[in-house]
Amino acid sequence: MTIRKRTSLSLAIIAAGLSASIAASAQVPEEAASGKRTNRLLEEVVVTAQKREENVQDVPIAITAFSNEKLDAFGIESAQDLETITPGFTVTSAAGFNVAYLRGVGTDAFLPGADPSVPFYLDGVALLGAQGSSDTLGRVERVEVLKGPQGTLFGRNATGGAINIVTPEPGEEFLGDLKLEFADYGERNAQIYVNVPLVENKLAATFTAFTNERDNYYTNDVGEVIDVYARGGRLKLRWDITDDLAIILAGSKQEAANNGGLAFELTRPAPVLGAALPKDPKADRHVSFDSMAGAETESELYSVTIDWRLSGVDVKFIGSDQELSAPFVRADFDKSALPIINIESIVQLALQKTAELQFLSNAETPFSEYFEWVAGLYYIESSGGFDPIAFDVLPSALTSLPIPLGGELSGLLNDVSSLLGLQNLGDGVRVLAYGVLDSEAYSAYMQGTLKLGDNWDLTLGARYQEEKRNLLNAKAEVAGQDGSTLTIREDKVPELRAEQMSPKIALQWRPFDDDTQIYASWARAFKSPTYNTVNLLDSPEEVEEERVDSYELGFKSQLFDQNLTLNAALFYIEQENLLTGFVALASGGVVNYANAGNSEIRGAEFDFLLSPMPNLNPGLVLFGAASFLDSEYTEYKEGRGYDEDTGLAFGNGGTFPLPARDFKGNRIVRTPELTYTFGLNQSIPLGDGALEFGADLYYNDGFYFLPQNSDLYARESYTLYNARVSYIYDPWGVRLTVFGENITDTEYNEVVFVDDFGRNQSLNSPKVVGARVNWEF
Repeated sequence: MTIRKRTSLSLAIIAAGLSASIAASAQVPEEAASGKRTNRLLEEVVVTAQKREENVQDVPIAITAFSNEKLDAFGIESAQDLETITPGFTVTSAAGFNVAYLRGVGTDAFLPGADPSVPFYLDGVALLGAQGSSDTLGRVERVEVLKGPQGTLFGRNATGGAINIVTPEPGEEFLGDLKLEFADYGERNAQIYVNVPLVENKLAATFTAFTNERDNYYTNDVGEVIDVYARGGRLKLRWDITDDLAIILAGSKQEAANNGGLAFELTRPAPVLGAALPKDPKADRHVSFDSMAGAETESELYSVTIDWRLSGVDVKFIGSDQELSAPFVRADFDKSALPIINIESIVQLALQKTAELQFLSNAETPFSEYFEWVAGLYYIESSGGFDPIAFDVLPSALTSLPIPLGGELSGLLNDVSSLLGLQNLGDGVRVLAYGVLDSEAYSAYMQGTLKLGDNWDLTLGARYQEEKRNLLNAKAEVAGQDGSTLTIREDKVPELRAEQMSPKIALQWRPFDDDTQIYASWARAFKSPTYNTVNLLDSPEEVEEERVDSYELGFKSQLFDQNLTLNAALFYIEQENLLTGFVALASGGVVNYANAGNSEIRGAEFDFLLSPMPNLNPGLVLFGAASFLDSEYTEYKEGRGYDEDTGLAFGNGGTFPLPARDFKGNRIVRTPELTYTFGLNQSIPLGDGALEFGADLYYNDGFYFLPQNSDLYARESYTLYNARVSYIYDPWGVRLTVFGENITDTEYNEVVFVDDFGRNQSLNSPKVVGARVNWEF
């Protein structure tokens, strides 16, 4: 998926979002109390990172939190957009699947069956992902970016962190808001949110709907391009049965269509297999595909939440049922107008059901003044994969075109079916690959914080999980022109079972007062073992579980009468058996999983929010944040990649039997060393409203897309500049904004996708200028 860079951020919004910066500014200067408008960044944000509401500054976790107002003014429309305002967090794409890394922890194995290392949660429910899916936020209350392993409370696979999205609770007052936005490239966005009380103090509902559409940034010079849109709605109903018992029912639907990270420009054909393909001399958002590339997705999510406040304990139940499908996914694997190879996902489906029962201490719990705790049980069952995905080699494409080794590659396909007595498959064939992974897991967790005197707190937590996984319908077929099929291979593999214990310990010290804390923590999390879901030539291989240990020393403070919020952290992360992915023709043009080995990450980060002149100019706010990551593979003997000179794949899973390489000492993929964001926001009272000016920049020093660390397959360093001007008229609840995103029209590789035919590039979003209006009623 093409990642949308929503950089027309209000500085106010950015600053508000930066880690604990927002929450830290809970104290409003005296000017506000007297009725004089100050900067709207100066507010408190409450988070639920530990399953209960807490000030973000009080939690011994590095957290970036964004309120709805700041997200809206920021121009944030999807969870992927958080990258430019959260240093150390990167969201890229691989064959249309979103790939998130946080503090250098993530995975580039992206098909169903390889769980993300930074999962997204919506109101306590883990979200599914698929090719081309859109994580458009719609109307939210806040978004929390939790950094570091979250295995204790958020479960398996949260090895890098978690993104926690919280939507508004239905309330007793009728209110709502409307947002309209128009921008370059025919961009037209709209969102409406309404809260309606139905029965006084008993029943209320919220409804939100959104639609986003624009012209495709890419042009297909010989064919069609897919439409780009996302739309959906969410309904939430709250019934307060008694003062202590409430039931919340929620349902949402979304559909989206876009390039899906599948529209690439072949800027460097591989010298061997890609020699006959036309080279695109420069990435310029123009492609020449013989088939339309992109993805359409549809998703549904239904959930029920029961909150029951008892004497001595609060009980919460969260149940969910979720389905995501991709009715259209297609890619031109050779990235040219020549009829060589295309890939189409015929049926791609992901299903998930969850149930969680939480128990939380409250003020009436015995010894609550000394010990605060949460415990719970969690169940998840899921199923996802391809049923099937098609790999098309068109008639005589490999033998009639002047492709070096084309005959050998054609012979490779012939060898696949030799056991069936079929001949000349290289002259044109459709291969169908099937694989659906079923998972079921049970877990129990508990975490408690013990007060050791007035200045010290000790937090201990653990989660125990048992999980089993089965690979179903694992087979490959050859489809004939008459619609018949012949089985190439069919595999039955043993069930995978795993038992995991994820512990956590954190120590907090407040050396001066509640406005300053120093914390130290250690946490462990796991990614579950899995199978390769798509297998053409080889039997499905088991991929071992991945383990992550994180050690962190952090500092959170509010200084100078809370006019400066300053937070910092040092951390060291060890990873064992990293789950990685590799794409080659031999695997049908889809990802093949493996364990890379081990790695280490040493990092430092900080963020600040400063009101430099709280008396003379209370409307001025400066903010900034930065992250430095020193990452390397400490063991990676079976490295896979593409040779720079020949373009041929090497290592296990490659199209030709070339030896693997040792990547020890190389940097971890998709992990920049240095990222930072800085900016300012100025609010000026004007009659019954205010003018607001903002400007900001985001810098990323680049990273490699493949672990071989070749400059040919990298994202270069870049800087994004953004600006906005708003007029806010309080009596009408109206805000008018003119914004510029990427105002210098900086270009960089949003994604580099490498395969047997060469290096393929996809550029970031261009400069976009637009206007929006927000109305609160």
